[in-house]
Parts: sequence; structure tokens; C-alpha cells
Amino acid sequence: MSENENDSKLAKAEAKAAKAKAKALRPWFKKKRFIVPIALVVVIALSQAVTGGGSEKGTETEDNSSIETPTNQRAGLGDAVVDGKFSFTVIDVECGIQSVGSEMFGSEAQGQFCKVSLNIENVGDEPQTMFADNQKIYDVEGREFSPDTSAMIYMEGGSDAWIEEINPGNQLAGELLFDVPEGATLDYIELHDSAFSSGVEVSLN
Repeated sequence: MSENENDSKLAKAEAKAAKAKAKALRPWFKKKRFIVPIALVVVIALSQAVTGGGSEKGTETEDNSSIETPTNQRAGLGDAVVDGKFSFTVIDVECGIQSVGSEMFGSEAQGQFCKVSLNIENVGDEPQTMFADNQKIYDVEGREFSPDTSAMIYMEGGSDAWIEEINPGNQLAGELLFDVPEGATLDYIELHDSAFSSGVEVSLN
């Protein structure tokens, strides 16, 4: 083997050794086996931060929307409200009535009678019967009262709102009579087209 060949091999060996030494002496944070995991950790941390921020924003939006939800208000006298096939319009309320009918044929209130005058229209496409017993009134104390249908028989001219079938497109005007305690303050009436309907509320004050 010539001297030149030996020198070439020696130079390559020395270069290789120097490269290995430099690699071994490189700072730990510059080594590839450390750089890749660190980069991965940084990416995961950034991803979680972005996702977390989105969740908080969504929660804040839901809270704001719940705060802005308007409160439902009851209809009042003269307003038409619909439950099922019936459209109801409460016209007037009169309390303080002590008796109805005549001395021989009549009825006296246990407390006081409150008379609710209303119109009922059938807005459906088939006949529906109006039953007074399906209607309720409530006072400001939350007490529920049913109509006094026996006293309604003695009202002047009777009452078409006691029990009456109404054909589609037709309407009737009638009165409901409730026996409530003296001094009671009425709050609202709950009107139904049947015993199983959800009902609609109309304020009486």
C-alpha cells in the first residue's frame, strides 16, 4: 500500500472521529431525539389552549342567550286567545254578586259570585262542545275555583256558556259564574276547549 493511500485513510478516520466528537459534545436541546418530542409537546399545548378558549366562548354565549329570554305575558280583557278549536275573548268581570235568580227560584253565594262574560268561537273544522266545568279561575293567592253551574241555571236568560255545542265558524256569547270568598282578588282565568287541552290564561285584573 502506498504512502498516499495511508494518508488518505488516516485523514478520513480523523474527520469521522472529529464529527462523532462534535455530535457527542452538541448541547442536549439541539439533538434530534430531544427536538422532536419537545415540538410535539408544544403543538399539543397550543391545541388544548385553542380548544379550551372555544369552549369558554360557547358557554358564555349560552348564558347570555338564557338571560335575554323574554318572559311570557298573559292576554287581557278583549284579547282573543285560542285553545284547540275555540277562540275565547273575555269581555268583562263583575264580582260582589250575592245572589242570582228570584226569591223562589234562585241561588245565594256562599261568599260572592263573580261573573265572567265572554265570547267563544269555533275556529276548528268540526263541532265542539263548550263545557263550563272545564274552565277555572285563580285568585292572587293561587287558589283555584270552578264554576257554580247550578247557580248559572238561575241567571237571567240562563247561560249559553254552561254546556253548548258550537259548529265550525259559529260563536256564542255567554257568562260563567264563580262562587269565591268575600274579599278575594281574582288573578286570571284558565280557558279550555276540552278537559284534556293545555288551556290558555287571561288576566282578570
